[in-house]
Amino acid sequence: MQFITARNIAAATKTTDKPKTERTIQHWAKIGKLPPSLPVKNRTIWTLDTIRNWLIIHMPDADLTALEGV
Repeated sequence: MQFITARNIAAATKTTDKPKTERTIQHWAKIGKLPPSLPVKNRTIWTLDTIRNWLIIHMPDADLTALEGV
């Protein structure tokens, strides 16, 4: 199982018309716009499959190749 951070998610949105920042991704996580995260110490992470599926549905123009090799 692979895990990703808000930084990885933000990188995947760089090709969209309005790319999102890491801070925006963190805010979305806080307000529940993103799927539930897995708290690990002082970091917030998601499973790669969960975020990939979310991006396909909610941000179809996201660059999913940015998530490869994470």
